[in-house]
Amino acid sequence: SGRAGAIVVRGTSPATLLTGVGRYLEEVAGVDLGWPGSSVGRLPATLPAVTGTLTRSASVPHRYALNDTDEGYSGAFRDFASYQHDIDLMALHGVNEVFVPTGGEYPYYRALQEFGYSAAELRDWIPGPAHQGWWLLQNLSGFAGPVSEQLVEARAALGAQIAHHLRSLGMTPVLPGFFGTVPTDFAGRNEGAVTVPQGRWVGFERPAWLDPTGPVFDRLAAAYYRVQQARFGPSDMVKMDLLHEGGTAGGVDVAAAAGAVQRALETARPGATWVMLGWQDNPAPALLSGVDRSRVLIVDGLSDRYDGLDRETRWGGTPYAFGTIPNFGGHTSIGANTGAWLDRFHAWLGKEDSALRGIAYLPEGTGGNPAAFDLFTALAWQPGPIDQEDWFAAYAARRYGGADPHAAAAWEELRRGPYDMPTGTWSEPQDSLFAARPSLTASTAAKWSPKA
Repeated sequence: SGRAGAIVVRGTSPATLLTGVGRYLEEVAGVDLGWPGSSVGRLPATLPAVTGTLTRSASVPHRYALNDTDEGYSGAFRDFASYQHDIDLMALHGVNEVFVPTGGEYPYYRALQEFGYSAAELRDWIPGPAHQGWWLLQNLSGFAGPVSEQLVEARAALGAQIAHHLRSLGMTPVLPGFFGTVPTDFAGRNEGAVTVPQGRWVGFERPAWLDPTGPVFDRLAAAYYRVQQARFGPSDMVKMDLLHEGGTAGGVDVAAAAGAVQRALETARPGATWVMLGWQDNPAPALLSGVDRSRVLIVDGLSDRYDGLDRETRWGGTPYAFGTIPNFGGHTSIGANTGAWLDRFHAWLGKEDSALRGIAYLPEGTGGNPAAFDLFTALAWQPGPIDQEDWFAAYAARRYGGADPHAAAAWEELRRGPYDMPTGTWSEPQDSLFAARPSLTASTAAKWSPKA
């Protein structure tokens, strides 16, 4: 609210205050806060008045952002200023929970030195920063390494700085948790330890999985969380994905293992929420049967991709966030399944047995496709369904500095094309063939993309 030049924003935390600022800038001042791109430089010297009072409240408590792979694809060697910019931008768009994998190697590096490994051996096991997202998912190890002591320490310091900035805004840093990832020879060095070989993942040898029901898991988990807490500070949300993309349980009881993982988390971080990625067949019903589901949040990567989804039945009423992965591999495409977002989010939220508690913005790489980011994050702050045509017309106006028939017509074509993709196959649009390797027969720019 407020008169010209004297705008008043009220909210319940620094992050929601920033969300209010974002709503004012876009809806009243008519400027764009894009990722990437910003037209804030067009603001007049005197801020325009608000007619009456502009009020927004979130329809869901969880507004989560970032994929496990984001750091690898968006820039694993950025400085704090880059992360701070992105965090502030997310806050301006209403995000309140952000995954922080930066420095995720540090608790492993310190804790495993208490379990028979030298620092040099662990630096050889830890992959380079651009591939650590897949290591944290238990898909690979050691690639693009060894890492140096200085790099491990520098990334830990950066991760702690990122987590501190999030907390200073009233946002939650979501940290990687411990669910059993260990070197393949761990059992030979630790009496009583039982590990399950995980085979290979797209050519890489996967780390072993330490049986969470065995006698060694609790001690290693306690060491991991002790180191993490001391270095990165508190967090009541921790992300872990058991048996990701082909992981095998061997003879381990999955329900019992999941229960043991959750108990170790509860011991170290009482009251913490276990964040899981909804992807392929995960999390499996057997896994969910072994945990306190009220302390779980599933960030669903497939909400807008397939038809006929019933998350309440599939996940037994476990709280989940409506999610999207609008690009894979950090592709520089434009477009998304926005029709599915607008049709499904409020419909799922209004179901009698709805377990929908959030949104989850999960592109494999960020910093592109600004319209998708703007529209998806707006879902949680609108009292009802958004009119797709009206939204894109308003987006074009603020993106380019005012209503322009040519810009509006161009964005209408984009709305009806790549931003209104059919569901059933992909959640990302076709990547440009200009991004493909030179070829006279190229039909896609990347293996994991829809065909042009």
